[in-house]
Amino acid sequence: MTEQDEQPISDLLCEIEKPGFRVCLQLANNRMECRADLMILPPEPEPEPEPPAFEAENSSPPRKLPAYELIAQLKQHHVDNIDIAAIYDFCAAVESGVEQQAILLARGTEPKTGADGWFELMVKTSGDEAEFIEDAHGRVDLRTRHAYTEIEAGQKIGILHQPQEGIPGCTVNGEVIPAERGRIYSLVAGEGVELKFDGRVAFATREGRALLERQVLTVVDQLVVSGDLDLKTGNIDFHGFVEVKGDVLDEFHIKASKGIKVGGVVGACRLESDGLVEIGSMAGKETGEVICKGDLKAGFLNQVKVECHGNVLVTNEIRNSDVKATGAIVVERGSIIGGSCVALEGIEAKILGATSGLETRLVAGVYFPDADRFDFLHRRRKVVDEQIERLRGTIGPLERLTNLDETTEKRLAILTEQWEKLEVERDSLQAEEKASTKQEQVTSNPKINVGSQLYDGVLIHLGNSSYKYKMVRKGPMSIIENTKRGGFRYLSLTPLPKLATELEQKEIEAERAAIQGPADASPENNKEES
Repeated sequence: MTEQDEQPISDLLCEIEKPGFRVCLQLANNRMECRADLMILPPEPEPEPEPPAFEAENSSPPRKLPAYELIAQLKQHHVDNIDIAAIYDFCAAVESGVEQQAILLARGTEPKTGADGWFELMVKTSGDEAEFIEDAHGRVDLRTRHAYTEIEAGQKIGILHQPQEGIPGCTVNGEVIPAERGRIYSLVAGEGVELKFDGRVAFATREGRALLERQVLTVVDQLVVSGDLDLKTGNIDFHGFVEVKGDVLDEFHIKASKGIKVGGVVGACRLESDGLVEIGSMAGKETGEVICKGDLKAGFLNQVKVECHGNVLVTNEIRNSDVKATGAIVVERGSIIGGSCVALEGIEAKILGATSGLETRLVAGVYFPDADRFDFLHRRRKVVDEQIERLRGTIGPLERLTNLDETTEKRLAILTEQWEKLEVERDSLQAEEKASTKQEQVTSNPKINVGSQLYDGVLIHLGNSSYKYKMVRKGPMSIIENTKRGGFRYLSLTPLPKLATELEQKEIEAERAAIQGPADASPENNKEES
């Protein structure tokens, strides 16, 4: 048994005994309290004296304990933090003759444990409250919540604060009670985090967002939305991979550097990624847009604009959409109806067009970034030429005037300045057009595979040939350009990766062999021809 176990529950300080009462002062609760007991004593019997001339109404002596005397007793035993109000109440109980037990007269000071160590995050996590920011016009976009910080590699994430020393306490008789220091915050650096400066400052080693769970700090490059992307979540702009388990509602946008995956339906939204984009289906309502530098995988695309630097792989249907790809466009089981499809590495679908004859434009073997730039230069130069001609028609009559007032001179100067700027822009456009030569793409494959039917209204561009169909053609077939006679060749269906140039070369060789005939193809004749 230790000394602490042998220590009594209370220590007797002293006893005060006077006629009619006894007071016991004692220390309790590990000397943190001083308590008092009051015991009323019966009067001592005395021999009967001779009867006085008269008998007093109360012959017992008065019980009295002055407050200053009780305080003096406590001070004599080094008791501090005395409750003066409790002293006066206790002395009043003595005079009234009411017994008291364990009356608290003084209390010590409890020690205070120091503040625990803590980690100060200097970035926002996705669990924080949203922060809405006004634009230059004082408007707030409720779809942009700014709920977390986009972290860059090398960015400071937070500071680890050390625990503080506690404040000592003391017993009622002045003994010092040591205080405990606060607990250490044990921060663990997870993936994407590095601790520097003796483990006191956390830095990110990669891009992403911060997560602090169970004292483990990580920077993750994946953001998962368990439900729909709506006002609760807001628009997403994230350095990493984004996955939405539910739907993406209209007018909400996702931008992710490493890829996007949506388990449900995407509405009239904008999806932009430097990697793969995978969605259930998308109904763009003519404003929906997908821009990706990897493959696009979807079950269904309707009224969507797509710019894909990879393959567009659709399970069921592409309808009334503008789809461009630097890879192939493939609809596995369904149709391409309406809109426009441009693919460098070929186009394949079971059905092209619709029974209604809806125009469906298909272009294969074209690298759309170059084609779009050439189209822009051509259109812009045409607009600039028209503006120059109109200015020339306006400036000419003004220059022929002999007496020009101040207003007319100012107008002529403004028009002349505009003309000069347009001339400079036209020269720049012409120079870019001349310098920009059409580059040959190694993976170019001007080929279209039809699994079942090609309906009238379909417009196909392959190489230097184009044709708008006025009748239905049955598949399966592969369509390539006839580079020898113009128009198209309709061949037996071959896998889409089989290059059109190889197929065309075989056809040309077969035609040459058919023209030469068996006799012409003999070795003797070949020698003679040589």
